[in-house]
Amino acid sequence: MDAPTLSDDDEFAAPTRAERSNSVATGSDRPLLAFFIPDLSVGGAEQVAITIMNGLAERGYDIDLLLSHASGELRSELSERVSIVELPPSKTPAVGVAAHLPALVSYLHRQKPAALFPHLEHPSIVCLIINRLLDTETNVIPTQHSAFGHEVEATSKDRIVERIVPRLYPASDRIISVSEGVADSLIEQTPVDRDDVSVLHNPVDVERIRERASQPVDHRWVEDSDRDVVLFVGRHAGQKNLDRWVRAFERVVGKNSNARAIIAGKGQCRDDVMATVERRGLSDVVSLPGYVDNPYRYMAKADTFLLSSRYEGLPTVLIECLSVGCPVVSTDCPSGPREILSNGEYGELVPVDDMDGLADAVCDTLADPPDPDRLRSRADDFSLQPVFDEYEQFLDEHVFAAATGR
Repeated sequence: MDAPTLSDDDEFAAPTRAERSNSVATGSDRPLLAFFIPDLSVGGAEQVAITIMNGLAERGYDIDLLLSHASGELRSELSERVSIVELPPSKTPAVGVAAHLPALVSYLHRQKPAALFPHLEHPSIVCLIINRLLDTETNVIPTQHSAFGHEVEATSKDRIVERIVPRLYPASDRIISVSEGVADSLIEQTPVDRDDVSVLHNPVDVERIRERASQPVDHRWVEDSDRDVVLFVGRHAGQKNLDRWVRAFERVVGKNSNARAIIAGKGQCRDDVMATVERRGLSDVVSLPGYVDNPYRYMAKADTFLLSSRYEGLPTVLIECLSVGCPVVSTDCPSGPREILSNGEYGELVPVDDMDGLADAVCDTLADPPDPDRLRSRADDFSLQPVFDEYEQFLDEHVFAAATGR
């Protein structure tokens, strides 16, 4: 479906349900659900939102996705069952998603979705401003993806948002938290009541990951049985603490000369990571292939996955690794790793910034890897069916019951 546009003398109007049904295989008379994210660029929250929308659409829900920009590497992963609504471009780009306020109000009044699910804090703030100031029938339900108050690379805009969140989040009709740890951070640092927060884990398409993991990997170390491959896949950002990752791996290769590292992904810290690798004299044992379109094949072949993050929410990448039997070592950061790894039962947990501890845990895991079938079984706890069953129960209790007055 073509995204709607706005001309100088037109009022913004999203497609009606009848118009959607002509181009999308909508499934039922259930109330419409809307999601709002800025774009479809690569990111954990964006990937999670796509998986949720695709899964709910597959189960017969009518879904609209509101976007600031209908572009990004993940667009091809969005189901045709999901209708894209591109909000009018901002005439003042510096304002960011806040410039969409009039278009969002117009959309809500015209379409009257039963619920609007903003993902990421910037869109959530905009939606909650509407919820506080306007009389709308739509439930506004933000999803909190990371532990609140742990941002280490905040821009001035991020810091403003962090100050606004405690004031506006209580205006939510409900809040979804991706982990118990994220929920705890909200309760501790905002006036949000615990009874207003629902914990719904990120759904992970475990079967699709396993199918894609069977594809071959064109990398000299991955196919070399004499090499012990330590892997990272993700954004090269301050949150991921990749300087510590590289320095921990330096200790690993000092103890295990067969160890090799692959750091896949891209981001604003990529140049810093490359500089650290070169400065530490590790260029011969560390590969930085950039963005890879199928990281699961790397996970299936790697000997260990190392996550060195300062903070997370519910790091999907750990579940993805477990789903293909890849052993995991992670920092015990707030929050998510301890929850996924069940207090260290399914992978080593090490304090944040403890490079010696990370190196020792990696070496121990390489020397004595866990049973891969046991890891796969743990990943099944986060697979689509059980998580979407919980989502449907949530919708019945907190969205549709309110919409029908039950």
